[in-house]
Amino acid sequence: NHPSFGAVVSRVRSAHADVPPFVSLRGMSRGTEPGFLGINHRPFSPNGPGLDNLRPQQAVSAERLEDRRNMLDSFDSVRRDIDNNVAGYDAFTQRAFDMISAGVVRNALDLNREPLASRGKYQGVEQFLTARRLVEAGVGCVTLSIGGWDTHGQNFQTLRRQLPQVDKGVSNLVTDLHERGLLNDTVIVMWGEFGRTPRINQGAGRDHWSPVMGAMVAGGGMRMGQAIGASTARGERPQDRRYTVPQVLSTLYRTMGIDPGQTFTNGAGRPIHIVEDREPVRELI
Repeated sequence: NHPSFGAVVSRVRSAHADVPPFVSLRGMSRGTEPGFLGINHRPFSPNGPGLDNLRPQQAVSAERLEDRRNMLDSFDSVRRDIDNNVAGYDAFTQRAFDMISAGVVRNALDLNREPLASRGKYQGVEQFLTARRLVEAGVGCVTLSIGGWDTHGQNFQTLRRQLPQVDKGVSNLVTDLHERGLLNDTVIVMWGEFGRTPRINQGAGRDHWSPVMGAMVAGGGMRMGQAIGASTARGERPQDRRYTVPQVLSTLYRTMGIDPGQTFTNGAGRPIHIVEDREPVRELI
């Protein structure tokens, strides 16, 4: 399969050994897959034990941890003779040791290190604060989700509850990055995989609708404060300035200094472009 946005960032942009290039705060869900780039470009996910997995055990000294790494290497040398397809796992193992030793990611995930007033601003939407701290720590791409948006029933009740949370999280994130001088170096994008039906169904919900959708982007030195394009009056089809998903992706890659025309070799040895439609959203650049 084609690699996700974060997997491409992981592949192209170098990162410190103790900081993962791609972090998913929504687990190993669809849309985070590395595709043909390989398992070593999967996102790091702190779900589950999370911080405990990144904390060195008190009974294990630095020397003992190094002994364990050397022992694992000796096992790996035997395993390589049996299976040549373990390079991705080796890269993950190496990064895991580095992350545990340095503690950079562990500290970023520990929101108790954040001032109380700052934590108060993000109450109920802490994932956005975690994302900001990970960006500050040097993570190249962070993805998160908040709430469930598959509103086939009770659409309006759900949105009355969730939209204020999204507004709170996104506005605080943009404001914090701006105040820290990081907004021009950080791209924020919020979208789903399709729109919702213009017509309300019998369950007071909206169903899947692929002909039109929208996206919100911010930062990255792009030209902000504008609405680009429009749908028909009932939200059924694009009417003005129609852009495709690959065009938006191409724009985001360019903003991050990644050439969207770059190719990677897939499992069959064929060169594949990052995106096929590389015409950017001109209004943003």
